[in-house]
Amino acid sequence: MDSLFLKSIEKSNLIKPNQKITLAVSGGTDSMYLFYNFVDLGKKLNLDILVCHLNHGVRETAKRDQDFVINKCRQENIKCVTKSVNMNEYAKKNKISSEDAGRILRYEFFRENSKDRLIVTAHNANDRAETILQRIIRGTGINGLVSIKESRDDIYRPLIDITRDDIEKYLHDNDLDYVNDETNFKEIYTRNKIRLSLIPKLKEYNPNIVSSLLRLSENARDAMNFIDFEVDKYYDKVICDKTILIKNLEDVHEFVGREIIRKFLETNFKNCDIVTRENIINIYNLKELQSGKRLDLGSNIVARRTFDKISLEEMEKETKDTEKVYLKMGLNKTKYGDFYLELNRQKDESTVFNIMLDYGKIKGSLCVRYRENGDRFSPLGMKGTKKLKDYFIDRKVDLKKRNTTPIICDEEKILWIVGMDISEDAKIDSNTCEILHLEVKK
Repeated sequence: MDSLFLKSIEKSNLIKPNQKITLAVSGGTDSMYLFYNFVDLGKKLNLDILVCHLNHGVRETAKRDQDFVINKCRQENIKCVTKSVNMNEYAKKNKISSEDAGRILRYEFFRENSKDRLIVTAHNANDRAETILQRIIRGTGINGLVSIKESRDDIYRPLIDITRDDIEKYLHDNDLDYVNDETNFKEIYTRNKIRLSLIPKLKEYNPNIVSSLLRLSENARDAMNFIDFEVDKYYDKVICDKTILIKNLEDVHEFVGREIIRKFLETNFKNCDIVTRENIINIYNLKELQSGKRLDLGSNIVARRTFDKISLEEMEKETKDTEKVYLKMGLNKTKYGDFYLELNRQKDESTVFNIMLDYGKIKGSLCVRYRENGDRFSPLGMKGTKKLKDYFIDRKVDLKKRNTTPIICDEEKILWIVGMDISEDAKIDSNTCEILHLEVKK
C-alpha cells in the first residue's frame, strides 16, 4: 500500500473496519491506483468492496477496458458490476455536453448499486487543478475556486491531494497493470485541452502551476468557510417561510445578502438551473423596486416583490376563471366556497365571513365570481368608488390572492369582498326593512 494513500485515508478518518465501499474503476492509471490500494486496505480492515465500471459506449477499446476491470476483480475475488450506455446519445437527447452526460450517467450508475455504501472515486490533485482552470474560463465565483472537495454527501475522493505523477510512479515502481483510454490524449473535450495544452503552456511561466492552483483552491476554501459562517448567522432572519424579508435583507452587507440569496436558491431550487450571478443580483435589486414587480428567472420560476417581501414561485399558466355562479336562499355549494343566505335571521353577529346587508339595496340576482378588469368597489365608510386593484393594493393583498378571492355582486355593483369589506352601498341603516345574512362556510 502506498504511504501517500494510507496518509490520506488516516487523515480523513472516513474509512472504518467492515465498511461497505463502492469503487469507481475505469481501468486507467488513477482508478487502478485506487483499486490496488483498496485491495490492500480491504484485507487490513475487512472491507466489503464492490467495483462499478461504466462503459460509455464511445470507443472501440471500451470493451477491452471493461474486460480488464472484470478480470482484475476476479483475480482479487472482488464483486464487480458493469453497465454499458451511450454517452453521446444521452448528451444529444438532453442538450448537454458529452462531458456532463458522462458525469451524470456515471453517478446514476454508482448510486444504483450503492445502497448503504460509500462511493469512492479516483479524482486526484491534477483533476482539481484542471477543474479550477475550467471554472475560471467559465467565469466562476469564489465557491467555484474551491474545486473538487474531498468528500460530499455519499462521495469520498481519497486521492484529491495526490498528484498524477505520484500515482504513475507508484504503479510503475510496483509493476502494476492499467489500461490507457486513448481519448485522454486527444483534444476533443475541454478538460483534455486544458490538460494537454493549457497547463503545459502555463508551466512555461510557472513550473509549479498545479501547486499554485491548489493553493488558490485552499485560500478560496478558507474564504468560503468565513462566508458560510456569516450567511448562517443571518439566514433565518432574512429567509422566512421560503420568502425573503426585505427589511432584514437590507440590514446585512450587500455581499452577505447576495450569498444568502444564493443559498436560498441552491436549497429550494437546486434542479431548476437558475443559480446564476445575474439572477442573484436581480433578485437582490428587487428590494429597490415597487410592489408587484416580478422577474423571470428561467425554468418557469419567477421572483416577485410583494410589499415587504420577495417570493419565488413556479409560474402557473394563467387560466382566468370568469364564470359567475348565481346564489339563492339557503345553502349554495360552489367552487368558490359554500355560501349560506337567509333573510332576517335573529341575533346574528357580523364577522369578515358572516355579514349582513340591506336586502332592499340589492339590485337583481346575487352571484359569486373572481375579479374582472375594470371592477370598482365602494368600501364601507367611503363615498364614491375606487378601482378594485387599488383597494387590494391598499389592503396589501398578495397578487396571487387577489385572483382567488371570491366577490359577491348584484347586477350593478360589488357587495362584498369575501373575508374583507362590504360595500357602503349595501350597508344597513335606519331605513333598512329586511336584512340579508350571508355567510361563507368554506
